Amino acid sequence: MKAKSKTEELYEAQTENRHLKDTISAQRDALEKLRIEKDEVAQKVRAAANDEISQLKAAVNALRDEMDQSRIEYEDKLQKVERDAQDENKQLKQTIDVLREQIEKKNAKKQPEKNKRKK
Repeated sequence: MKAKSKTEELYEAQTENRHLKDTISAQRDALEKLRIEKDEVAQKVRAAANDEISQLKAAVNALRDEMDQSRIEYEDKLQKVERDAQDENKQLKQTIDVLREQIEKKNAKKQPEKNKRKK
């Protein structure tokens, strides 16, 4: 066995040192790449979540508008029904008044006849 010279030992140490530096550099690059990928995934997830939130807000607003429109239409219909009922009541009261007058006139005509018959 031959003893290694100091030059050989130094060369091997430098070669191993360079190999270790290359390995560390590759590991740093891989770690940086993973960090970038993680950040990109996180950014995509945030963007998707924000998009979903925007869609949900739009849906809520559309439903709120639809509900408000339905309430307005319901209130309009209710007011129309109330007006129609008031109009019908007014017409019925007028009819009652007319019929009452007619009955009173007939009764008024019959009263003198009854008085004549009694005498």
